[in-house]
Amino acid sequence: MALFKNTRFRQSLLVTAAIVAAPALAATVILATGKAATSTAASQPVAAVTLSASSSAATTTAVVATAKATTAAGSPLMLGAQTHFSQGWPAGVNDLAAQAQAPLLRDSLPWAAGETSKGQYALNGAAAQNLMAACQAGRRLILTQIPVNPLYDNGLWVSSEQGRAAFAAYLGALKDKFGSCLAAIELGNEINGNRAMVFAGGIDSVAAYVRIAAAARARLGGSPALLGGSTNMIGTGFLRPLFAAGLLAQVDGIAVHPYRNRAEGLDAEMSQLWAAMDASGRRVPVWATEFGLATADQGTAAGELVKQATMLAASGVGQASWYALIDQTGFPTMGLFAGSAIKDQGRAFRFLQASVLPKGAPTRLDLGDPLLFAYRFGSDTTVIWGSPRGLVLGNGTRAYGPTGAALATPAIGDQPIVLVGTGYTLGASAVVADTLLGWSSPAWRYFVRNKGGTDTALDWLDDTWTGYYGNKYSKPLRINATSAAPAGDAANPLRAVWRYTAPVAQAIDLRGCFAKTASGDGVDLTVQRNGKAVWQGVLTTTLQPGPVAVDLAKGDKLDLVAGPNQGFGGDAFFYRVVLFRRGQSAAVTCPN
Repeated sequence: MALFKNTRFRQSLLVTAAIVAAPALAATVILATGKAATSTAASQPVAAVTLSASSSAATTTAVVATAKATTAAGSPLMLGAQTHFSQGWPAGVNDLAAQAQAPLLRDSLPWAAGETSKGQYALNGAAAQNLMAACQAGRRLILTQIPVNPLYDNGLWVSSEQGRAAFAAYLGALKDKFGSCLAAIELGNEINGNRAMVFAGGIDSVAAYVRIAAAARARLGGSPALLGGSTNMIGTGFLRPLFAAGLLAQVDGIAVHPYRNRAEGLDAEMSQLWAAMDASGRRVPVWATEFGLATADQGTAAGELVKQATMLAASGVGQASWYALIDQTGFPTMGLFAGSAIKDQGRAFRFLQASVLPKGAPTRLDLGDPLLFAYRFGSDTTVIWGSPRGLVLGNGTRAYGPTGAALATPAIGDQPIVLVGTGYTLGASAVVADTLLGWSSPAWRYFVRNKGGTDTALDWLDDTWTGYYGNKYSKPLRINATSAAPAGDAANPLRAVWRYTAPVAQAIDLRGCFAKTASGDGVDLTVQRNGKAVWQGVLTTTLQPGPVAVDLAKGDKLDLVAGPNQGFGGDAFFYRVVLFRRGQSAAVTCPN
């Protein structure tokens, strides 16, 4: 729903915040029938699976995982799509929603257009008719409503009692119009954006937003669900003051738009959002009312749709809406359809609806390697991806790609595979550690290094946009799953540090990819073993180091260090670094 989504998504990743080719298979195999991690209820954050490093470092001994998977508690994720009938989309779009098997549509009927004379509502236009047709076809609606109308409070966000009452009355009219078809009303859209909430001067926007929610809740009475928050990305730092001001008592759910270019790390951010609610003394459901990916690579988009929907479901999200149903002029790659032609991401959407999501909320499986992501739906369906390795199917087990196409010779990698059946054999991976697959896990620790060479551990910071590792004294330095930035300049550098500590003696090859826009004088990059440089370079646009051979004794520290080079500014970059076993490395591409 947000304007300039492509640009804002990429910029926010750069300031707040790939695919590894499969290596040759090692001789060792891991037989996995799937051990279930802690079951995740609808309102419970997924628990990170922590495994010993030695389990992923084995090269000659088979590891057998035999524990049984259990069916996850909780209702299936309701996966919907964004439409824009309110912006003139034609009635035929409803046929595409049916083709995609979307049970839920998110749209809007703006207050300013629906009430042009005080107390009189016009809800019979083309947009309303198209939305009603969706209802008659069995779909449900989320309507985004911004509390702005030129009839009240000078066209700013309403702050007067009269304005709030009028807005609540309009929501009541929508409820009367659509009845049980109306699943939820979303209060605002991406309200953490610049000038998203424009109140009159002197108004406390946090308190005013909560008062609007209270007025709306009094009118709606819990049906349809009233969704507050509506942040671009997860925005836990923005939401915390709203929670503290009492928002959670006035809404039936929190809306977030968890845009990201890779799924990994989504579970960590969702855990922080649940923790923020817990700190305020109340949990309400989370609705991901927008998520999507702006890329012309349909294969990547299809894979990310499957991965992100899976991780959202495992993190306790009950409803999610892909942005958008069709490609648009402003967002030409984000649709499930291009015109009337279904895209790979549309096929993935339809495959999830038909064959995966109906089996219930998933649980994360422990397959003996923390670089494997595996989620069990029901008793026999697993979505799996992770560090590259071979996969041999047992009798009766079938493998499908993200679009639902059958795979004759499947292999584990960054693209998800859907396994139906519980008999399969996993080959050993050549990957020892990965900054993306292992982000926010015990394998990596994050630091800021000052001019004198002193390292200070970074904490998790909840941000207005997306959370990251940093601290309040070293902003804008930050480390995200796929992007980062140092701070300072040559005179007073603040360097970002990723640290891997070897659990056993290892001979590794380091390879990576770094990319940034051609601004500033670049980022100085160094790889150090116990403080001694083994590789150096300056990133100006793209840099792909490696293979860099490093011999590590048990306890040795391998640091990746990123600094500001000479001048401050233009230093945000995308990255991925992978540590391979010696002689088994493959090229690494940047997740941008």
